[in-house]
Amino acid sequence: MIVVGGGLAGVTIWFWNAARPDPEVLAPLEIMGDRGFIMADDREKIRLLNAVRIHVSENQHPDLTSN
Repeated sequence: MIVVGGGLAGVTIWFWNAARPDPEVLAPLEIMGDRGFIMADDREKIRLLNAVRIHVSENQHPDLTSN
């Protein structure tokens, strides 16, 4: 029963790590790995990347000019 319990704990840990959602900021990296991105011209690459990037409004940016 100890071995079965250890196995269940291992499967649970694996499941929680595998089911963790990917951060949205990594979406451009996923697109860059596609064959369509590699074969696309520069304008199409920019369009593909902009389609998955997070859009942040101006009021969400920290003021970098003042220290």
